[in-house]
Amino acid sequence: MNNIQNTIEYKEILARKYYEYYLDEKYELYDIQEFYYPYFKITCNCIFREKTKLSIIEEIFLSAIKEGINDLKELKSFLALDKEVFEELAARLHIDKLFVETPILTLTDAGIKVLNDSGILTTQEDDKYVLLDAILGTHVSIDMTDERKKDKSKNKNNLRVQIPYPKTETLDKNINNKALQTVLFESIKSTNNKEKEIYEIKEILDTYKFHKKYYALFFKNENNPKKVLILNNGEPNDELTNIVSDFEQKGKNLFDLSKLAKEEHDELLKDKTIKEYSEIDNLNNGTQLSTYEHPKFFDYAFKYSKKEVVIVSPWIRWEVIKEKKVFIENALRRNVKITFNYGMGKREDLDLKSKKFFDEMRSKYNNLLVYTTRNEKDHSKILICDRDWMITTSFNWTSFKGDKNREERKEKGTFLNDRSEILKNIEEYSNAPI
Repeated sequence: MNNIQNTIEYKEILARKYYEYYLDEKYELYDIQEFYYPYFKITCNCIFREKTKLSIIEEIFLSAIKEGINDLKELKSFLALDKEVFEELAARLHIDKLFVETPILTLTDAGIKVLNDSGILTTQEDDKYVLLDAILGTHVSIDMTDERKKDKSKNKNNLRVQIPYPKTETLDKNINNKALQTVLFESIKSTNNKEKEIYEIKEILDTYKFHKKYYALFFKNENNPKKVLILNNGEPNDELTNIVSDFEQKGKNLFDLSKLAKEEHDELLKDKTIKEYSEIDNLNNGTQLSTYEHPKFFDYAFKYSKKEVVIVSPWIRWEVIKEKKVFIENALRRNVKITFNYGMGKREDLDLKSKKFFDEMRSKYNNLLVYTTRNEKDHSKILICDRDWMITTSFNWTSFKGDKNREERKEKGTFLNDRSEILKNIEEYSNAPI
């Protein structure tokens, strides 16, 4: 349950941050989903050798001449290189005076020596792995901390790519018209070891497909197709966003919104909307709040505070606190100090179950949670979040849930972000330094 709750809260944080990402184009954020993108990890047994003056292809060029291929046309056919590549290679080796055409191809003494030197170099066997994008088949460099092996992934309650590359769970022998061995060889070669270079891939030892978690944010407006934004570690990933957008714009069904995924999506918007949370950050000083607007501010303070929350309310009741206890503990985990200032001068102003929970949190989180009373009749109701804003109101924060299903009652509150007023109340109701 906690993992589900934490996921929903994280989505709400992302929603607040990126709600206006495509606002210039009049798009609104309407959904956020965990998004699992597929990759292949291929482990290869390779032979490496010391780097020489000759590249592998240059060595093969000279070795072919040594073994008796003495015509340029025949050599080009043997090497299977593009015309431009072959001509450039032949010209470079000819300029270095490593072979001559007299009229047949023949190695010079310098060519024989450099080829012999290459033959006596030490080699080393080692295993290397390559990561391939499982849709495009291209070499990638990604953080694998969050990898999920497909065979261990039992939870289907997420978005998974529906256009696999290749069409089976194993790698095809060819990728984008290139042999798999060539793709792997080029990928390992690109790591650019200064002392050794790959000479040969002996065999592919292991291949598995895994899915890395990202977040997909969906935007829409009335006149245009949906837009997608892919986030990695909370930040936009332009490359993956472009890949996904290309598929979506071509009308391909890249995502699977299963029934379970739809249920998870609905949780995000169940009692409060993304837009409401986003607007809290931009409210004007003096904004008036109606009765049933109050609960979202109470939740917001615990979920998104960075340093401090102060609650002033006459009575503290477990029926309210028990529904906020997860949010309260998550805030304490983030090292947020929470002060409950209560009291009308009676012992029962704080009920026993709430006191027990507060004491547990105090001991667990190094006294970050404070509950205090001055044993006087203080009927004030105030909520302060990070000294950024506060609400003064008639709404009883810790004894009234603001449940619309109960009898209708009218409460009024005022949103303030005047720092001088906030500090006055901090000084009166919190023992934290101003």
